[in-house]
Amino acid sequence: MMHALLALAVAATAPDSLLSADSLLAEMRKGGYTMIWRHTATDRTVREPMDYKNTPRFQQRNLTDRGIADAKVVGAIFKARAIPVGDVITSPMFRTRETAEYAFGRVTTDTPVLRVVDPNPEQKRLIAAQPAAGTNRVLVTHHFVIERNVPGIEPGMVDEGEAAVVRRVTDDSVKLIGIIKMADWQRLGAQVTAAASASTTSPTSPTSPAAHAPLVIPALLQTPERAAIAEYFHAFNSGDEARMRQYYESRVVPNPDRTIEQRIEVYQRLKGQLGTLSIVSAAEGEGGRIEVKATSTAGPPATMLFTVEPKAPYRMVTATFQIGGGAHP
Repeated sequence: MMHALLALAVAATAPDSLLSADSLLAEMRKGGYTMIWRHTATDRTVREPMDYKNTPRFQQRNLTDRGIADAKVVGAIFKARAIPVGDVITSPMFRTRETAEYAFGRVTTDTPVLRVVDPNPEQKRLIAAQPAAGTNRVLVTHHFVIERNVPGIEPGMVDEGEAAVVRRVTDDSVKLIGIIKMADWQRLGAQVTAAASASTTSPTSPTSPAAHAPLVIPALLQTPERAAIAEYFHAFNSGDEARMRQYYESRVVPNPDRTIEQRIEVYQRLKGQLGTLSIVSAAEGEGGRIEVKATSTAGPPATMLFTVEPKAPYRMVTATFQIGGGAHP
């Protein structure tokens, strides 16, 4: 068993000769590359049929709030670094189209070729096509398309939201130039946010987090077991009472001693006191509690303690804010 695990770890590790994310983006400013991007984070509890044809949206695995935010971060990075984007081609699934739309505001075309599991000549030619002069192509697709068409990519190497950047070699083959991981997108996105905050902050006023900065979710909260906590921050920051109510109804264990109206009242008070939250850190504490430290745009830093169901659907059980020495359940 240990040998099998070691082999898997080796297979999922990128070769050392590949360019770093920063070098990749610097190269892409020149144009001539294709970024084969796996759609961003989805609701993994949904089991969808492999035959995508005529599959209604509610039966598809769609983007989560984190997936939407991650796609927007990638778009902000491309814009901030002036990376030229030409064709944006996706598979027909809602999650791939919307990943592209949230990032780049458009989809040139969608095609079932980017949904085919077994590579065929048409798929290989599409992936290897030369970008228009001075631009880069973006293909938003699925992990199996990347794994089966890009030399050097093994199963497990490209997770949701991650991308392989390639360059054309022949009409039906490409060379892997580098891989951009979610940690890279988050780091680069934080740089964009910091730069935007600095440019809008007067020299005499203290620097504070940008009110509409993309929310960066720590790795600890990017698992199905902790997703309810990440979704809480997205709902909180939205300022949308209806969205917060929906969250309480679907992602929180009912408490007969605490009605949803009471929860909404507390939310409104906290939202007014804190504004928008930015996560600084997340750690697992005693009794399975998750401690999240955050800064706020309208108030002091806050520490939040969460507990989640030990079994699926992993709804939130409790959430307590600690602000200025006081606790707010």
